[in-house]
Amino acid sequence: MKKLASYCAPALFVLATGTNATEYPQFSLGGYIMVDHDQFSDLFLEDEQHSNNGTDIRRARLSTKAKLTDHWQSKFQVDIADGKLNIKDAYIQYKAIDWADITVGQQKEPFGLEKLTSSSDTFMIERSMVTQALAPGRSVGVKLDGSPGDFTWSLGYFQDDNTQNSNAVTGRLTWALVDDNDNFVHLGSAFSERQLKGDEFRINETLEVYSSDSLLEGTRLNAQEMSSSSVELMWQYLGVVSMAEWIETDTNDETRGNYHYQGGYYQMSYPLSGKNRRYKAGKLSTIKAKHDWELTWRVSQFALQQENRKAQTLTIGVNYLVSNDLMFKANVIRARHQDDGETFGYDNAFAFRAQYSF
Repeated sequence: MKKLASYCAPALFVLATGTNATEYPQFSLGGYIMVDHDQFSDLFLEDEQHSNNGTDIRRARLSTKAKLTDHWQSKFQVDIADGKLNIKDAYIQYKAIDWADITVGQQKEPFGLEKLTSSSDTFMIERSMVTQALAPGRSVGVKLDGSPGDFTWSLGYFQDDNTQNSNAVTGRLTWALVDDNDNFVHLGSAFSERQLKGDEFRINETLEVYSSDSLLEGTRLNAQEMSSSSVELMWQYLGVVSMAEWIETDTNDETRGNYHYQGGYYQMSYPLSGKNRRYKAGKLSTIKAKHDWELTWRVSQFALQQENRKAQTLTIGVNYLVSNDLMFKANVIRARHQDDGETFGYDNAFAFRAQYSF
């Protein structure tokens, strides 16, 4: 059923565009490619025999969007970065109900301010540890969302395509005051209640450097239930963006008991042009500028309570927006981690990204 749902959206998309091409020619193709290079110290490795650098095509995504009728639209996105065709988004959306839009197919679950920000628009090269570890990503499901007044809300039922067992109810609520220039104050909260029914769950995260080893390794759990919640705060004024988020997750294993994970981040950005990023429906995107420099900064932390493992990072970055299509990012990451009371670090890593959108 989940596999069928994954392919329903693109199938409907192809059918609808074929039958409505003359009447509704609103059809677009796009995508982006990201090439990354990392350099890091031995702190970021489990085995000192491994390489201290890595170069990867981090993402290579192609997407197609269409407005099928006045009320129907669709998106289909794939990633081919690892040489395989991985479906990312594959959904169809109905927008004729006054109080809600309905989205069916594979899509992002409505959880996490940083997670819902497109990877092409994030402040830093990598998202924070806690976002990567605890915020759910894309799943097959049905979602309703609306935006009454200064609020937005989303609620959906999802099934993870990697397992036959799990299902989740995930929702998010935000409130914001926004002026005509995209100066705003934003508050939000999200939850996700997941039934895993014995599926394996394990934290396995790097210290925010993609090519390095996963040093934050949790216990392998045969998880029955998982409960996650988050709070988020963001404001923007005259180009300065300040964003903070805190996420907590409890996972239950019938044999081992309850495991608690928590963490958060605080980050800021400022483009030298003073231009504001675009904000819409509780989500933030990038600025549109040419030959602009953006300064970024982030502190983050993540704790595996029962395993007695923790990590903290400090990242300073700069983004150079050559045009609306071409961007370069550079980050310096200073990190440390603790394993069963023993502290390792601080030490440094450097990450660079070339990003082209089309």
